[in-house]
Amino acid sequence: MTPVLPARDTAYILAGGRSTRFGSDKARAMIEGRPLIRRIADMLESRGHQVVAVAREADQYADLGLNTIADIEPDLGPVGGLQTALMHRADGWIILCSCDLIHPSPEPIQQLEQARTGQEDADAVVYRTDRWQPFPGLYHTRMLRFAGHRSMQGLLDAADTRPVPCDDIRAITQANRPDELPPDAER
Repeated sequence: MTPVLPARDTAYILAGGRSTRFGSDKARAMIEGRPLIRRIADMLESRGHQVVAVAREADQYADLGLNTIADIEPDLGPVGGLQTALMHRADGWIILCSCDLIHPSPEPIQQLEQARTGQEDADAVVYRTDRWQPFPGLYHTRMLRFAGHRSMQGLLDAADTRPVPCDDIRAITQANRPDELPPDAER
């Protein structure tokens, strides 16, 4: 796998799940005429980030104009997607988003990047409510040393994770089921 070393953090969008609770590929659910994954990619690209989707199959979202790499080890969930993204990046920081972010906005990413300032020795910078809110989040390739963890919560507990208070949970809300999408969304 060839590492990607852009001037800005590479942004990865996790889209490797089976969408069993959703019933169809939730990355392709339409809101305002665009697939969820494309809305997130557009927001990240508008900030100058190179965007890579991590999915079950390479090129799975090529028809949407997204560079897509395959999970190194399928069916590990978000932890496996994070590991794939970090190995693809090879060295440095990444932005990690899930494909089901309902209201993609640059503000949460900016807030995380500001919180990382002076914290470059951290392993991760993510939102925290009563638990870790891993997406969106900033992750350093140092996280690869925790590859044995099977849950994002356990992984973030084990790592040197810097918490960022979540002022607006709506800004990072994800849809795991069709009924969690806005009423005008196409499933």
